[in-house]
Amino acid sequence: MPKENKIDLATENARKPAEGALHSSGNTLEQHASNAVSEAQTALNQAINSISESNAATNSQALETARQQLTQAEEFLDQAQTSANALSLPDQQ
Repeated sequence: MPKENKIDLATENARKPAEGALHSSGNTLEQHASNAVSEAQTALNQAINSISESNAATNSQALETARQQLTQAEEFLDQAQTSANALSLPDQQ
């Protein structure tokens, strides 16, 4: 086999696992972003339910629970934004 064919084959053999790793990393980021959004939606729904289930104007515990759940939702949304930002970075080549 000519030397340049061996180099081409070696390059091709190295490229395939690298592409697979990049693709896998992208899927991991997408999954993380999706999970963070789902968790934020759940936390927001819980906060809404806490407010709806009681007279929030007079129940300080319900307000505190809702506040904690909204804070948690905000944290999940921050995580989702971080993942989305990572997904939109240009490929490093």
